[in-house]
Amino acid sequence: MQSDALKIKPAISGIGTDTATVPVELEIGLDTKSGTEQDITFLCKDRCNKGVEGHRIYAAVLFKIELAADLSVYYKTVDGKSLNDIFPPRIEEMKPGKPYTFEPPTHEGYTYAGYKKTTDGSDPSKVKEVTKGDPPKLDPYKGDFEQYRIYQYYEVGQPCQSGQTNAENENCDDPDLPSDGMGACEYTILPPTPSQEVTKGLMNPEATGHILGDDRANGRHFDATKGIPTSENLYANAWGYDYLFQYKFSEMQGKIKYDCEVKVRYSLKWKEKNSKDQWKTKTASESKTYTFDFTRDYSYWQINQLQVLGIDSAKLHNYALPGGAVTWQVANYTPPVLTTEASTETKDHVRPAKTGDVSYNPGTIDGGRNGRPSVPNDRSKLKRRAEAKTDAPQVRNDAIQFSYKNQDTEVMNGDWNQATTPAPKAIPAPTKIRSYKDGGEQILYKGSQLISKRLVNKANTASSGVIFYTMVEGDVNGEGDQNYPITNINNVTVHTPVVDYASVSDDQAHNQKTVPSTDRMALILNRPFIVRIPTTGQHLDSGDYPGYGKRDYAKYIQVKQVWFPFDVYSEDRSTFYPKQTWIDIPVQQLDTVFQLPVWVDEGHYTIAFRTVAENAPARFTAQQDANTNLSHHVAKDTVDVEVIGRLYDFHVTDIADFAWETVFRQAVGSPLPTGRSYWVGPNTIDGEPRGNTSPYVLPILRGSHPQPGFKNVTVKTGYPFKFDLKTIGNMFGDRDAIRLTPRFYYQDRSAVTAPKRVPVDLYYHSDTESFIRIGSAADVQRRQVTLKERLRHVPMADLTQTATSIYALTSGWLISKEQYLAHFLKRASQPTYTGGYDVQILPSPLRTFIQPPSRPAQASASPARVNASVQQWYGEYSLPARVYAVPQGTDLAAYGRRHMLDEKSPIFLKQGFIVVNLDIESIVNGDTTHPHLQYIHAPLSNQWWHMEGYDSTDGKRDHQITDSYGVQYEVADGDVLFYDTDHSVYDDYTSRGTH
Repeated sequence: MQSDALKIKPAISGIGTDTATVPVELEIGLDTKSGTEQDITFLCKDRCNKGVEGHRIYAAVLFKIELAADLSVYYKTVDGKSLNDIFPPRIEEMKPGKPYTFEPPTHEGYTYAGYKKTTDGSDPSKVKEVTKGDPPKLDPYKGDFEQYRIYQYYEVGQPCQSGQTNAENENCDDPDLPSDGMGACEYTILPPTPSQEVTKGLMNPEATGHILGDDRANGRHFDATKGIPTSENLYANAWGYDYLFQYKFSEMQGKIKYDCEVKVRYSLKWKEKNSKDQWKTKTASESKTYTFDFTRDYSYWQINQLQVLGIDSAKLHNYALPGGAVTWQVANYTPPVLTTEASTETKDHVRPAKTGDVSYNPGTIDGGRNGRPSVPNDRSKLKRRAEAKTDAPQVRNDAIQFSYKNQDTEVMNGDWNQATTPAPKAIPAPTKIRSYKDGGEQILYKGSQLISKRLVNKANTASSGVIFYTMVEGDVNGEGDQNYPITNINNVTVHTPVVDYASVSDDQAHNQKTVPSTDRMALILNRPFIVRIPTTGQHLDSGDYPGYGKRDYAKYIQVKQVWFPFDVYSEDRSTFYPKQTWIDIPVQQLDTVFQLPVWVDEGHYTIAFRTVAENAPARFTAQQDANTNLSHHVAKDTVDVEVIGRLYDFHVTDIADFAWETVFRQAVGSPLPTGRSYWVGPNTIDGEPRGNTSPYVLPILRGSHPQPGFKNVTVKTGYPFKFDLKTIGNMFGDRDAIRLTPRFYYQDRSAVTAPKRVPVDLYYHSDTESFIRIGSAADVQRRQVTLKERLRHVPMADLTQTATSIYALTSGWLISKEQYLAHFLKRASQPTYTGGYDVQILPSPLRTFIQPPSRPAQASASPARVNASVQQWYGEYSLPARVYAVPQGTDLAAYGRRHMLDEKSPIFLKQGFIVVNLDIESIVNGDTTHPHLQYIHAPLSNQWWHMEGYDSTDGKRDHQITDSYGVQYEVADGDVLFYDTDHSVYDDYTSRGTH
């Protein structure tokens, strides 16, 4: 807006007051230019004519106002009288920005006392107190008030000199006296009391254990709860918590009492009028001693009890452990470490704060015109001051540091804190050690605990145990080392297994029985036999009883034994064992060879075996095969056997044919023997070489004569041949005998025909009858043999010893031994009937006993019985001088009815040999129906062929032999002699006479 549009009228009023009026006239046209305007035509609405506009125009106006301030300074006596005549007032206008000072003027007899002031124009005398000193300067005045009024006051009189008191000069005011206070507080730590107790612990290790088979030491697994043998190893294992602990922590709360004494000197002042009726200041000092107390709280945690136990050792008891118990130290284990600082002395836990000096300046107590003031009671103020100066105490807990497995736990912090301490933490919970069986841990493990072989079998032996914990260092009121029972330990069953599946060799190769036993092993007299006592066999089922089953149990055997109901020798006959003796067998020896003495009675026996466990008591019981029932410490077995004799050493000792005399006699006509004989073969009873060679083997045929020029010599019919044979066994009874059953075969002597063995029937003539078939009803020829005969050469010693033994073995004699001996020798010189051509039975009169009677002192047999154990039987046999052979089964009578029958009939076989084959059997007690032993035809053995080696002349054992002329013949076991069909004893009688 243009300035000429605003006009200020000169009629301004109110200057110098608090209100001013300034008239303003404003001239504005429609064309006035304005910096700020607003179109308000719309406010006309329908009241304005068309084309009418409305504008609002703003005009800015600036007023500058300057204010003037009044200053007025007046001077008065302290009692309010004007001193304008002494000190003229000071009145002037103050200009903003200028400085103003107010130093009081001086005049003798007047002493400046102070001032009162106002800035609002009010009367300064209304201000209550006179302020000492000069009024404050205004440097500069800022125009912030309009009136400044000051009254300056003066004392009237002799001016007060420095240092004068009111008492010395009533115009003087007493100076302010010093006021102060000083004191101290002494503290006393009052005993604390527990406010709470924290208790925690785990003091039951929940220990358990195992006593089980130590598979590593044993090399196999046993379930010791079901069975484990002696000499095997157990392991002992215990486990529980890896440490134990218990603690009691108390929070101790108490107070520190501060007893304080403060002596305060008060400065008093008051106003009293002097003689001039002037108020003058009076002062005085007054002291007062204050006593008071206050407290500070404290709390801390204290260890009432603390102990940590680490594993030390364990002890387990069980019957099977060495000595019944095992104790061992912990291994692979480091116990916890406990570091503590503990004290029950409060001073070790609390450090009270010192209050220090309690200073106090109460200032001057001004009683004013009311007279001397009283000393106030500042006790509470001083107490507050002392409390304010006293900090909370420093407190600390006992300290606990728990370390285990490289893990540190600060259970209780022992640092200093203010007033209170941090609460303790818990000791970490221990963990349970795992068993060796389940986790392989060996913290409390003791292996290789050998079960003593002195322990007898016992089932479900109870176990017990103790685990020992040692209190680690750093305890507080600990209860020391502790031990706890170990529970739930398995029982142990001691069961030492042994087996006995014994066997005895079955000497079938030498078993000559006619009917061998099918359920008994054959033991042959005077032969070795084997007993087998294996240490391997089936025991308890390994599925139910690990470590048992079918295996070798030698480890657990104390001894193996065999018991014979008859006498035996060791294999080399160096040791004799009487019957019914338990014989020890080395455990590791599977087979043991014994020799059966010749004097043992033939018959059925049972051999007993037992295998004794190493832990067997002195009195024990046995179980068949295996001691699966642990009440038994011995496994037993039995083997049924049959003791069997022998039938052997058949040989031809003489042929009555003159052509053979020098073979058997030292000279023609001499009875002295050459000692030569013809044996079955080159071997002895058990197949060992005898020393005889061809031609001294059977059968005797052309070429068997050993002398040069006699290769064509044969044996003529009618000449007997002598023989003897031996038996071993019980063939010493009166009715015992040897039966020889001849069989006859024809073989021709032609070298161009193939060998053919033809069974034949033989015929002979008697004095009353012709052509009697051997073996027929008409064959009644009786043959006799004399034992003590000139050319038989039975040793007299044998005859004498035999008679002596028979006398000793037989009871009930009515004659003396000498009489019997004479009778026996006489009977030996008499002939004994032996049968006919079809069978020969050698009875007891043709028998001698030939076993030397010596025997071990402990033998069960007498010397006579020993002597009787081996028998020698003597016999002889011949064909009739005139013998006629036809193929077996030929009906000679029918032939005779069709043809003329005489000795020269072509039906008879000539130009060959009749082979005498003997089937030899032993007869016991006259039982001819059931012969005892077979020389040849036993089901299991053939003594003739297998042992004595029949048919060994040509190096080939093929039942074919060749004579001195190269003619081959078929032979069979039992063939003894080839009689010449074309020559008989009559040939010699005709030419030489009798022999």
